[in-house]
Amino acid sequence: MYFRVLGPVEAADEPIALGGRERLVLAMLLINADRVTPSDRLIDTVWSRPPQSARQQLHNLIARLRRKLDATGALIVTRPLGYQLALTDHGLDLHAFRLSVLRGREHLQDEQYDDARIELDTALSLWRGDALADLSGDWAAATRESLHRERVAAGEALAQAQLATHDHAGVLETVQALLATDPLHEGLHDLRLRALARSGRRTEALGAYQDLRRRLVAEFGVEPGPDLQETHCSLLQDVDPPLASPRHVPRQLPRPIALAGRDEILVQLTDVLRTPEPRPGTVLLVGAGGIGKTSLAVVLADRVQDGYPDGTLYAELDGTSREPRDPDEIIDRFLRALGAAAPPTHARREERLALYRSAIANRRVLVVLDDALDEQQVRHLLPPSPRSAAIVTSRHRLAGLDDVLRRNVPTLSTEVAVDLLQAGRDGLALSAVQLCGHLPLALMVVAARLASGAVDLSEVVDHLSEEHIRLDELAIGDVDVRASIALSYDGHLSEPAQRLLRRVAAVSVTTWPAWFAGVVLEDDVLLGSRALDELVDVHLVEPCGRDAAGQLRFTLHPLVAAFAGERAAREEDLSAVADCRRTATMAWLGLASQADDGFGHGLRPVVGPDGATIPAGHPPRRVSVAAEQPAAWFDAEIDSIRDLVHALTRAGELNLAAALVLRSDGYLVVRGEMHVRAGLLRRVVDCSDLVLRWGVLRSLFHTAAEAGRFSELADLAQSQLDVARKLDAGAMEQNALVQLGCALRELGRFEEATARFEEASSGAMARNDTMMIALAHGHLGVLLARTGHPARGAALIAENLRAERERGPSRRLSIWLTTYADCLALTGDLAAAEQALDEAEQLAKSLEDRSVLLDVVQTRAAIALRADDIDRAEHLLNDSSASVGSDAEPTDGELRLRADILLARGRATEALPLLERALLRHRREGVRLELAQDLARLAAVHAALGQQDRARQQHSELVVLLRDLGIGVDDLQLPAVVAQAGGYNLLEISSE
Repeated sequence: MYFRVLGPVEAADEPIALGGRERLVLAMLLINADRVTPSDRLIDTVWSRPPQSARQQLHNLIARLRRKLDATGALIVTRPLGYQLALTDHGLDLHAFRLSVLRGREHLQDEQYDDARIELDTALSLWRGDALADLSGDWAAATRESLHRERVAAGEALAQAQLATHDHAGVLETVQALLATDPLHEGLHDLRLRALARSGRRTEALGAYQDLRRRLVAEFGVEPGPDLQETHCSLLQDVDPPLASPRHVPRQLPRPIALAGRDEILVQLTDVLRTPEPRPGTVLLVGAGGIGKTSLAVVLADRVQDGYPDGTLYAELDGTSREPRDPDEIIDRFLRALGAAAPPTHARREERLALYRSAIANRRVLVVLDDALDEQQVRHLLPPSPRSAAIVTSRHRLAGLDDVLRRNVPTLSTEVAVDLLQAGRDGLALSAVQLCGHLPLALMVVAARLASGAVDLSEVVDHLSEEHIRLDELAIGDVDVRASIALSYDGHLSEPAQRLLRRVAAVSVTTWPAWFAGVVLEDDVLLGSRALDELVDVHLVEPCGRDAAGQLRFTLHPLVAAFAGERAAREEDLSAVADCRRTATMAWLGLASQADDGFGHGLRPVVGPDGATIPAGHPPRRVSVAAEQPAAWFDAEIDSIRDLVHALTRAGELNLAAALVLRSDGYLVVRGEMHVRAGLLRRVVDCSDLVLRWGVLRSLFHTAAEAGRFSELADLAQSQLDVARKLDAGAMEQNALVQLGCALRELGRFEEATARFEEASSGAMARNDTMMIALAHGHLGVLLARTGHPARGAALIAENLRAERERGPSRRLSIWLTTYADCLALTGDLAAAEQALDEAEQLAKSLEDRSVLLDVVQTRAAIALRADDIDRAEHLLNDSSASVGSDAEPTDGELRLRADILLARGRATEALPLLERALLRHRREGVRLELAQDLARLAAVHAALGQQDRARQQHSELVVLLRDLGIGVDDLQLPAVVAQAGGYNLLEISSE
């Protein structure tokens, strides 16, 4: 397929009906062909006010384009940050135009003028009117103007080739058409004068010069440029104008320094700036202070300046100082460097600008502008000719500049940063790099301090680790990281933006969403948005893109955070900082409460006496994402919640921290983040609010149970029971009794466990709490099922299932369904067991609960093993392992199942270490029923290996343990592969 943009946008092979937005998106992808066009840029161009559904609408729009243009999907490819139109075998008139222009210029440079004319004629013949003629809008207008400049430059090159081949009429025809659209282009006028003079029309040429001069003086107050004046002098002297005028060639770059870690960006931008005419306009290097923008700009300019034979101009604009340079001063300096006389000091700015533009209009120059303050300081210094280019550095994005290629200068990679320190690759060097935030300026200071020999790396790391003195360590001579950051903070920020930066540091979250800015600025959304824009513009705050919930997120560089923390300590009183932290916490807590309520985890709510519950917080105004997308919101915010909990506990705000932890608890359960969950709970277990403490202890009990730390369970449940009795809260007391019963059950103290379940059930009956009665009966049913009474256990578990169903679909329901299925399988009702597992799996999938899904699959495998379907059991178990990853710690159930399968396969040697591993764990935790299961299997494995002495030793220990537990070996309900391994009938020997 062949595409055209040099005129109306179309596919030339066949007529394809495109809507307005489809045509615009196709044009943007074609103009940027073979490169990624960011989704955000497409959205901002297609919609002046993007709707919330813009990303989905763009996705649908791209899908329609694919269907209409290339059903294979190879033409428009989805990339991580946007879309790429891959031309491959397709054609584009713009690429053909640029290729012909490139060849034409090469022929022109080699004085092969006839070949140059052919190529340039071919290039210009591809135009069918104005580029993007059927598109409107700012992007289309700016792109159309840029392409028009390319067309004019190609026409100028064609006229030069025509002049060299004495085709004066051709020059006049070419130039006249171009001047109709660009009437003050001095290069075209110069070619016209030369063609008129050489075709014997010298008087007409002199008149044309005077006409142009009068217009320039009348409209702009300036004389024609030096090239035109030189041609005019030749006309007055009645001699042929020279082929070229003598020019000054300034080379003003400072000495470049050696750069580390910038090869990739240097290669990319070098290729850009070496692109054949027309040049790419302006390369803008943006980044925070100390990131290395100036060094990068100088090295880049040094690499490419040979492609700009008419000179390299360089100016320091001092945009971060208190006295930025006046653009008029820079223009005068550039004019002198170009050999042109600067205008008098009283001349108007328009006159200066006209002289400057005339001086560089037909030259190929590179302009380097360092440390720009704003668009106004830069705009008039940029070369107007497409033959020239500029490199600009700034801490600001300068969003008002058009036709700019922006590149954010990144921090250094860890490898490069460590090498820069020249201190080896050990842990100390890595720590130093992390504490410097990979910032080149900070690393240079550390490297200089190390080179001085006054300190060693361990001392540097110790000092950098002390946050209150970190910035003191990052100063040497006149290089000072704190001073570099202060230039942006003190020189270019409004008071609200300074306040926002201080408060972000005070709250101590690593990343935060956009709404946070308004919350900490007195709940003023507009003020917060403006202040955040300021901070982003000067790179004191960096955007992180959109998170899982679609929120824009932001972050602070670690050294900026340290600086902001210093200013917060100096400029905010302690009560204001504490109030700010509490306000932010209440906002996160409000959204966490909304997400928690809609998450479907099924955890019983924490309800104290008189209905006391976890505080609900205060969600920010007009922020609905937590209620609409609870899982995605927690995915996006959990790291910030962890940061906030740490900050609150350091400040002694344990009750507020505990509320936030408990509101995040269900999410962490479903996501299987047990280590994170346990760490947060342990941080807040000493909170003074007894209702919150009870909730924390309850959750700690569950984390210990799921981690297999059974020895901790009884103490945690007893602590929970003590708190409930202090509160005189019946429901809380009975819940704690159930958990104490579960702990005693795991420890093999079955009579005591039964008593606790019955005590809880009796108390719940007195309060007519049917849910608590069912829960106590359900856990009693588990005990019965695991000690040889599956039918009685199934009946009690079914009672609890009915109660859970009344509460609606939840994680708890899926867990009890899995437990019920295991119990049904022991009774022989395999069809009902599979049905319960199907329901449990569906629920777990809806919650993306990998932990429950793993339990479901392993339960299916155990059922298959009992049915002697070894292949299915192994297949299911392997699938479950693949789903959680090879690095995950196997559960007790998985170890036991794998050992049983290996034993069935006749691979008892491989089963042995798995069972010994489980045995060690259960001995340590004192889980006697599980220990009995391990001993039975070990006896079977040793028998299968012919090690009868070892088998009888394990068996003897098993008999003693079973007598102590008050159950028989048949109550263990072992699969046949274990009970009869290697001709060893465990049941028979057990009865001896």
